[in-house]
Amino acid sequence: MVFAGKVIVCIVWLFWVLVVDNAVGQGIDKAHATMDHSNMTLDEIEKVRRQVIEKNNTLGPEYFPKYSSTYNRVIERGVVICGTKDEFPGFSEEVWTHEDGSRWIGFDVDICRAVAAAVFGDANAVEYEIVDGVTRFTYLIDGTIDMLSAATTYTFTRNVLKKLEFLPTTYYDGQGFITKKTLGVSSAKQMHGAKICFKGSGTSAKNIADFMQLHEIKYTPVVVSEKENTKDVYLKGDCDMYGTDRSGLASNRLGFKNPELHIILPEIISKEPLGPVVKYGDQRWSDIVRWTVYVLFLAEEMEIDSNNIDRMKNHIDPNIQRFMGEKNGKNHPHLGAKLGLDESWSYNIIKQVGNYKEIFQRNITKRLGLQRGLNQLYSQGGLLYAPPLK
Repeated sequence: MVFAGKVIVCIVWLFWVLVVDNAVGQGIDKAHATMDHSNMTLDEIEKVRRQVIEKNNTLGPEYFPKYSSTYNRVIERGVVICGTKDEFPGFSEEVWTHEDGSRWIGFDVDICRAVAAAVFGDANAVEYEIVDGVTRFTYLIDGTIDMLSAATTYTFTRNVLKKLEFLPTTYYDGQGFITKKTLGVSSAKQMHGAKICFKGSGTSAKNIADFMQLHEIKYTPVVVSEKENTKDVYLKGDCDMYGTDRSGLASNRLGFKNPELHIILPEIISKEPLGPVVKYGDQRWSDIVRWTVYVLFLAEEMEIDSNNIDRMKNHIDPNIQRFMGEKNGKNHPHLGAKLGLDESWSYNIIKQVGNYKEIFQRNITKRLGLQRGLNQLYSQGGLLYAPPLK
């Protein structure tokens, strides 16, 4: 049975090689086709198959990219350029203090800082590029920014058609509505005939249209240009309500002159998984950003934070030892080496930025008054789950 299985695998493999050879016309090494495959192990066959794939790349460049183009550019430059929003309390805003001067703070900002800590050992090795609903993707694709951390929703179209690589979701949100308390409504379903503001470039317009159609609510759309801020149009009285992610509504209301006069309605009309984004097809860089996010989750799961991490260095738990940069077995280097990072990459993230819980509490809970909800670890009933670091 084992021999027969090998023969079948070899036949399939040989057919695949011939098809690729004919399609590409690049002349696969004929030695592969004349090998005595009956004496080869399955591992040996797989090794040869991979060599053929690499030698005869017929797929588009997005499937076989330069492995580390962004990584190399970032290293040469010495800073990570991160695209984010401006004046978005809780998530990203530039503040000024007498002690520190001008600096950026917020949930999305801390994701950028965590990546810088992983790459350079310095969470401050970041430059921020302000983006809006249109430029955020353009800047990412043309290389103006290295990563996007700007409350961006993961969707099929953006991933598949725009060729954007969405990394682990850092904030599970949903779109809602805000309106003036003086209207006397307690539900979006009571807003028949209302004028509703929204940006035309994002997912808000489609979500609102779907919700209103489903509940047979007539409304007047007020499309806000990219040069305008939706909340400003709303505050001027040009619309009765506006819709965006509920976290964004809480952030916006914080900046209102009289926030107590405005109410966030209870309906959640969409799924909005928000997280960092990188250019599609740059594997090393996407791996670095992806595992930076996972380290934030894992640290909270292992109860490692910025205050106790130094005491954890001599912990007997092998998982914590790997986290701290110990060698992954006798003959294997530390895990950071596999990403082109040093052994302290995960330590630097937590020491300088904190774990996910710390980031959420100081930016979202304390600043906006929002609780974790779905943004809890899986072990606490939430959706945050990281693969093992091994």
